[in-house]
Amino acid sequence: MLTSFVLLPGLYFVFTDADRLRVDAEPAVAVVALQQGGRHLVALPELAFELSVSPHCAGRGERESLSITIADTQTTLRGDALRAGNSIDVSLRVSASQLAPVALQDFCVDPAREGESILIGAALTAHASLRCTRTDKPSIVFAATPLDIRVDCVRSGVEAGPAVAEP
Repeated sequence: MLTSFVLLPGLYFVFTDADRLRVDAEPAVAVVALQQGGRHLVALPELAFELSVSPHCAGRGERESLSITIADTQTTLRGDALRAGNSIDVSLRVSASQLAPVALQDFCVDPAREGESILIGAALTAHASLRCTRTDKPSIVFAATPLDIRVDCVRSGVEAGPAVAEP
């Protein structure tokens, strides 16, 4: 870990350079068809998440690997994919079978309300880990970020995710 001191008359500041990892994500979009009245659970279709990852290895450390997990979907980047710059764009597709139905009471049941949309905040979480290597010792830094899902209601004839039967 590299520590820098800045001395000014009457003041001093300490800056510590540490491994850092930040993950940002746009809401994924789920398109569902009109549901039958009385249904409260909606199955989500496959979702595509677009992530922007900012990895930093301190003290002349090299980025060895970056792993990202959403539900049971995981990807690992190594080598040249990590040396591209300060920010790395990652796309992850999470299959519908990995997503639990969401409870949306009276959502997308009235044809007059076709086109309605709802944002589900923090519906899933993206977990990330960055492995840094350096001559003195390797390190791993972790990050997690909530993932939002925007659910859009469309006519039944438009491509949409399946409905879930109520018990």
